[in-house]
Amino acid sequence: MRKLILAIIDFFYPPFKSFISQHNFRYLATGGSTWLLGNIVYYIAFHHLFSTDDVNFVFFTLKRETAALAVDFLVVIPYSFLLNRYVIFTHSEVKAHIQLLRFLNLNLVNILLTYVMQKFFIEVLSIYPTVSKVVVSVLIAGFSYLYQHYFTFSVKKIKAK
Repeated sequence: MRKLILAIIDFFYPPFKSFISQHNFRYLATGGSTWLLGNIVYYIAFHHLFSTDDVNFVFFTLKRETAALAVDFLVVIPYSFLLNRYVIFTHSEVKAHIQLLRFLNLNLVNILLTYVMQKFFIEVLSIYPTVSKVVVSVLIAGFSYLYQHYFTFSVKKIKAK
């Protein structure tokens, strides 16, 4: 499966060869698929799964946009971890359970940042929720890349002798 995914991504790489490394292109491609999946899931949840402004659960109530965000994260987090662990950052020597804990830590931070930014864009700036989700996703992507590259899936550098 890894080889198939990389073959598809690498097919589109040649025009970008002079601008970006193959590793970063692969990360952007898988990250882009994660972003696209998240926005599709959010859209479906916001427009079709939740039909009222307030979504009642057993012990609490969420705004429709927050409930859609929760569904988005429930789908995207496992998808993203699997792509990053088994397709992009395969040379990492960090154990899988440590990677998973670091990845979940990153996603907890991302969830909190996304929630705060979504609330700000929707309630303060009056930006439509789906548009807000796209903007916030782009802002979070840069932070996520740096965190994953240098911490979650870090690779030990070999010192020159």
